[in-house]
Amino acid sequence: MREDVKLPTPGGADDGVRPLRPADVPALLALARETIPDTMAARLGPRFAERYHRALLEEPSIRLDGYFADGELVGYIVYAPDAAAALRAAFARNRLTFATATLFSLLSRKRLAYVVRLAATVLARLPEPAAAVRSEVLTIAVRRSARGGGALRLEKQVNVPRALMEGAFEYLRAQGVSEIKAFCKPEELDPSANGFVQKSGFELQGRVTRWGMEANLYLKRLGPVTGDSRS
Repeated sequence: MREDVKLPTPGGADDGVRPLRPADVPALLALARETIPDTMAARLGPRFAERYHRALLEEPSIRLDGYFADGELVGYIVYAPDAAAALRAAFARNRLTFATATLFSLLSRKRLAYVVRLAATVLARLPEPAAAVRSEVLTIAVRRSARGGGALRLEKQVNVPRALMEGAFEYLRAQGVSEIKAFCKPEELDPSANGFVQKSGFELQGRVTRWGMEANLYLKRLGPVTGDSRS
């Protein structure tokens, strides 16, 4: 079980970052639908998305941290010191559940086309970009009101995306991780995500093909641990 520890922030008493729990899944799914509706899990349908996120929560080596403002989830991040190994373990442990959820997703012609493309990528055994860098930020999602000049950000005077990302960096440093990667859609499709990871210190390595789709690959070197870190 993940340790429930809130990181101190300059917001209100109920504000902060803490590990997500199974009870947070409905709020997580609602936030994902609102902010990142075209992820792999979302494209395979709500049943698959729920199974996927519950499997991530059950996998000890995957971290899901949420930012809460007055008890409401306004952002979350998913990351792992060894993302590929952690995802394989999560899928292996829940293979029957995922198989059932995938079958339901095939009832939609649009989802079927996506599954066929994913399967073709897997069967082709295309190499994972930057496979030598095992640590990865898999997902970060933040409600629009908590970004940029949004009302929540102006009212609370906190940078939710930065708090989530810095919390991930702090944890990974404590685990001995020296380099981390992240993938974004090409700049023309998602300029804000690319701008954010660049501001977070990631450097663009180039455009790659991953899961049959084009993406920008970013890498970041993590410095040594400073001060107290989460365990």
